Amino acid sequence: MKKDYNSILDTYDLIFHLLSFSYLYGDYAIPHQLMNPNSQAYLSVKKGDIAALRKFAARNWLNIDRLSPQQQEELDQIYQMIIKRFGDQIRAQLSPLPNQLLIELGERAFAFGHYRDAHSFFKAVKELDKKVNELLERAIQLLRSKEVTAGDSDGAIEEKIREAVEIIYPAAKLKNPFGQQFQLLGPHLHFEAIEDARKYAKYVELTLVKELLEFCIHFLIDDRAIADKIINALPSSRAKRILLKQLAIRLSGGEERYREFVENYHQAMALQREAKTEKDFFEVQKRLLGRGSGDNRYVQFLRELCVEHPISALLVTAQPTPKGELYICPIMLKSGESLLDFLAIA
Repeated sequence: MKKDYNSILDTYDLIFHLLSFSYLYGDYAIPHQLMNPNSQAYLSVKKGDIAALRKFAARNWLNIDRLSPQQQEELDQIYQMIIKRFGDQIRAQLSPLPNQLLIELGERAFAFGHYRDAHSFFKAVKELDKKVNELLERAIQLLRSKEVTAGDSDGAIEEKIREAVEIIYPAAKLKNPFGQQFQLLGPHLHFEAIEDARKYAKYVELTLVKELLEFCIHFLIDDRAIADKIINALPSSRAKRILLKQLAIRLSGGEERYREFVENYHQAMALQREAKTEKDFFEVQKRLLGRGSGDNRYVQFLRELCVEHPISALLVTAQPTPKGELYICPIMLKSGESLLDFLAIA
């Protein structure tokens, strides 16, 4: 593995180095340029113009000296593997790159959580739907396992469903890496998706457990086809509740951060019950988020809350203060219980 692109005399050898970088990090940018007939990289290879390809390499070259010894060794092994397994195919036909190489690059990107890159790799070889379905089949097997269907122990059910969520989340991100933008989805549900908001408000008012759980699962997964498959695989409302809780934890960034949200939510409930002045009511939304936010407008609070804890979009509402100013607060049921506690996802 050469450290200086200027010392490489063969255009294809330079490509093998560049592809090695992509493989190391699971990055789609270099393969995309090499497969694009209009790109500088592609044209320079077809013309055998090493100088032009070096200009492309200069923008994409790794500082190999900054890699750890283990990474340098891994990079060298990748370089040798690409030459041995794909070198002849690439020299014969640069675009498209060999399908198996793209699939392996996709798997690499997926393993690193580079879902946009993985999406692009699998889509390039028309394997995206197959990969997503394989993941969902694995998740559904877990949801239909004896531990979940027998329902003898909450601990056993939670463990299996937690495993399933760790597959469902990346499957949804792989299918649509631009989905789950909750800073937009949350405010959209509250202020623009009138029919959905009305439907959800009815479920809350009538405390319809099944409908509430399924609406929440659809919202958090943000893909109707995937959500429907998962919901249909769940044997009971108990399992759906646990799935919703595990999704909420996963999207909040883990149990510790989700626990902080739950604590803030309960403290905000207490403040809301005692609130009398304008300042008191505005303290409720500050407590929900755990801090102030910009000019302290309710929409900004909602956006930031939805980014940090997407489940919050389904557990809060906008209410007017005595002077008619809107603020964000927990949804309280007629019984006096919060929606969070009613759904038992605390």
